[in-house]
Amino acid sequence: RAELGSPVHDLHRSGAHYMMVDTLGSRAFTPGDLTIFSFYQFFNRAYRGHIMPHQLEGFKLAERSRMRLNKFFWAIIIAAVVSSVTSFWAALDSFYRFGVSNVGKVPESFGQLQRWLNMPSPVDYGAGLAIGVGFSFTFLLAVLRMNLFWWPLHPAGYAVASNWSMNLFWFSIFISWIIKYTILRFGGLKLHRQGIPFFTGIILGEFIIGGFWMIRGAFFGVPTYKFLF
Repeated sequence: RAELGSPVHDLHRSGAHYMMVDTLGSRAFTPGDLTIFSFYQFFNRAYRGHIMPHQLEGFKLAERSRMRLNKFFWAIIIAAVVSSVTSFWAALDSFYRFGVSNVGKVPESFGQLQRWLNMPSPVDYGAGLAIGVGFSFTFLLAVLRMNLFWWPLHPAGYAVASNWSMNLFWFSIFISWIIKYTILRFGGLKLHRQGIPFFTGIILGEFIIGGFWMIRGAFFGVPTYKFLF
């Protein structure tokens, strides 16, 4: 994440249970196994909700700003506990108020289980071959990246290229890359460092405005401008 700089790494439908069922087929698993897969889909459907990168970046910011890390640590612990409790409460409240089959991805999880049980699938050799080819190509990119200084393609970029969220961000990332390349090419490292506060301000301003509209919509119960998604 730090080296590639990608803001999204959701990897939808790339969880372990997807790969096992897609390659070995649903016939290779008992109904109990498939049921457990469906119950665990809430954290295996995608991986865009990882909090560790944000926590580590927060610790780095606290270290650079010379904050007391012990207090920062306990602040994160308290925030994690409070957010976990409120998230569980919000989910249960929505389930009981609107019906569990009408909220979120619950119908997707158990509709998928229904298909697995009613229409068992055999071994898919093509899927296994695709996984092997993807792994080999990613490994090749990693080797080239480590041994050739000039090699421009990062293996993590190949891994996240198929992300659902990447279709929303790729053009912004492309423009940012062009700007950064132009600054380094014609202005050097000095101009690059001088421009960091300006571009940091652009990012911060976008998040402040986006946060304002989200808070306004939550308090007044009205639809507002979408931020990110």
